[in-house]
Amino acid sequence: MDFMELRIADIACGSGIFLQEVYQFLIDYCIGWYLEYNPEYLLELSNGKRKLPLTDKKDILTKCIYGVDIDIHAVEVSKFSLLIKLIEDETPASVRECVPILPDLGLNIRNGNSLISREDLGNDNISFELLCGIKPFQWQDINEGYKFDVIIGNPPYVKTEDMHTLDSEYEFNIYKKKYKSAYKQFDKYFLFVEKAFDLLKCDGKLCYIIPNKFYKIEAGKELRRLFAPYIAQLDDFGDMQLFPDKTIYSSIVLICKEKCAVVKYTNVTSLTALWIGREQEDIIIKNKMLDETPWRLSTDIHFMKMIAGLEEYSKPLGEVVNIFNGIQTSAERPKPVYWFGKDEIISETDDEVFVRKFGREYHIEKRILKPYFKPTKADEKGLDTYSLLNTDKKIIFPYNSDGSLIDIAVMQKEYPETYRYLLDCYELLVPKCLNGGKGRDIKNATPDTWYQYGRTQALTAFIDTPKLIVRVLSKEPMYAYDKDDMLIASGGTAGYCAIAEIPNSKYDLFYIQAWLDHPYTEKLFY
Repeated sequence: MDFMELRIADIACGSGIFLQEVYQFLIDYCIGWYLEYNPEYLLELSNGKRKLPLTDKKDILTKCIYGVDIDIHAVEVSKFSLLIKLIEDETPASVRECVPILPDLGLNIRNGNSLISREDLGNDNISFELLCGIKPFQWQDINEGYKFDVIIGNPPYVKTEDMHTLDSEYEFNIYKKKYKSAYKQFDKYFLFVEKAFDLLKCDGKLCYIIPNKFYKIEAGKELRRLFAPYIAQLDDFGDMQLFPDKTIYSSIVLICKEKCAVVKYTNVTSLTALWIGREQEDIIIKNKMLDETPWRLSTDIHFMKMIAGLEEYSKPLGEVVNIFNGIQTSAERPKPVYWFGKDEIISETDDEVFVRKFGREYHIEKRILKPYFKPTKADEKGLDTYSLLNTDKKIIFPYNSDGSLIDIAVMQKEYPETYRYLLDCYELLVPKCLNGGKGRDIKNATPDTWYQYGRTQALTAFIDTPKLIVRVLSKEPMYAYDKDDMLIASGGTAGYCAIAEIPNSKYDLFYIQAWLDHPYTEKLFY
């Protein structure tokens, strides 16, 4: 391929940091080529170094480099930064013959939503305000509508719950409908990986910095299904932090448009060693061993090589135990409505708990309360697998033993004080579908079910079911036994989930606990 035919893009370019690095790489490559084959073509600088003529640099910038971002201010910063990069090392003499000196990058760096096009909106009659918020982007308006050889970058990380807050429901529903990777509690970077892959030429390559949890979590199932055959390299940083202001467990993935036979998995222990090309510990894995199930990868390469022979005999944990998430009330802000901490509990009798909440005092029937395991203080968090669990929190659990919501008439008759409290909190609990789009995100709520939790799956698993409470994304293992039917907060990317026996299980829960806590098992899961 002719060097100038390369088309490289960042479809969430932000201020253009990655594009600047790509541009510099292309410039350095050209200079290196000319130094070897035609050094006279280069211009000599006062410090003795050589540079490309400005016309060549402009051609590389305007023909090879492309970017899109939804933030118009970022787009302008990106264009400005690239133009500053362009005129580095230039002098009045070196620019004299080049008119105009600065090219127009308006066709290269564009403003818009890379994930949504006008076609995705269909014939819907949406408001101008909503249209401006979505900013649909037409890919035929950039690079003459052609696809790209390389896409690079660091796409936005936005959790599902944050998308509900930051994006309109209309936009979110388009994501769910358009992208296969929009599965369960997906992250927005899933969609960018899928879209970038679609924008590649048949022999193109995609290189992204993304959180490494995509290959471990249930929500990443469809993303793994889509790209397991195409991943060529995965550099895993484990718990090393690449971004000083955020706690993110990162990886760099190289995905090819053509299927790959093997993937090189690397445990990166030193950023400096990575950047200078020093050899890191790695293992070559057959791509056929990777599918939609969580990938059995570990940053301990020696350990991975040791267990490689067990692959064909192993089975997913979900086949031998019941794994379930915690509850999500969707009523945690500005203060949690459903649960009470010890600072809010005034006293209690055999039948009632007296609480002070939102400036008023209430007495809540004990029969509708459950212990709630949600460590919020330092002295509550230092737990391990064999810690004795206890909690000072209680949560209103408005559900029957079969997981159905307690009928509103029953609530009013049998739990009148609890119902009065919930009614006083109506403005904090009302579902948006009952309140003109403002309120909790609860689908299919009715005027008689307004007090239900935000998510209702696995509720029966918290009723008469001994379980192991599992701390998620923790450096230290915790598979603590609970026989008191404690409710736990939803896990997601932090917090807790739970494990219980399946019907007619061959394995006792205490045996499962010991097996999970074994260093080799924990290392494999970590």
